[in-house]
Amino acid sequence: MSRQKFYSTSSGDTLASANRSLGTTMKTAVATYYQGQDMETAQTIREAATVSEATDIVRAMRQGRAIDTLMVGASAASGTVAGALLQRTLGNPTMFGASPVGGLGLLTMAAGLAAPLGLPARAALVAGGATYLAGAQLYSHLFPKEVSP
Repeated sequence: MSRQKFYSTSSGDTLASANRSLGTTMKTAVATYYQGQDMETAQTIREAATVSEATDIVRAMRQGRAIDTLMVGASAASGTVAGALLQRTLGNPTMFGASPVGGLGLLTMAAGLAAPLGLPARAALVAGGATYLAGAQLYSHLFPKEVSP
């Protein structure tokens, strides 16, 4: 008489296995998305077992990563400081009441809008450029040049 092994799989075991598989699939899809491997990301979404699994993958990509949010915030903060410092360093120049130094911020914003980069990098450029412009303009208004008679 030969002995056969029967493996009992409970519904909990099946669910745990599916959850691990979904987690691995999502992590792989999000990682390839952020590495710029669009074809692999598209294939991963297409090969998702269910519509809800594909939806979860897309949702994770749209939410982005925490480091991306921090990068945009740091770009915005450093843009404000850099704009104000350059405005001060150049002697607080103004033309028609506006800071010409702020033009660099506009240039950075245009580059962020036109550059063929990922969304987080473009957002960082636009946020940094906008706050650079704001920092330069704010400095020129808070510390106006004294008009010599």
